[in-house]
Amino acid sequence: MILEAFADYLRIADPKKPAVDVLAQWLKERLSSPAITNVDRVLHCEISVAPAKSSFHGFKTSFVAAIDGQSLIFKGSSQSGRRLLKSLYEYCQSYDQQKWARFVHNLKASDFNQDEIRDLNS
Repeated sequence: MILEAFADYLRIADPKKPAVDVLAQWLKERLSSPAITNVDRVLHCEISVAPAKSSFHGFKTSFVAAIDGQSLIFKGSSQSGRRLLKSLYEYCQSYDQQKWARFVHNLKASDFNQDEIRDLNS
């Protein structure tokens, strides 16, 4: 249910934006507004957001993202919240890897010119 709501949001987001940044924006929007839907209620119970003091980007039990010039840290409030946040984060990584794989799969040798290849070899 939550993953489906995020996937719908991700589909309409800017395709050039990394999925983790889209996740951070989605979480910020959901957590800063009143809980209306069941997805909102679960997110409000399971995930917390606060201003971040460091610029760590990655996932251990939380992750930091910069939104509108402000660094925010997203944390799971409980064990299930940490699992939920980790699942959403891993979904983002998988989504970006799939986009990259499609891009590479559609490349042809003619997409490269000899000057670019020479520059890579030097």
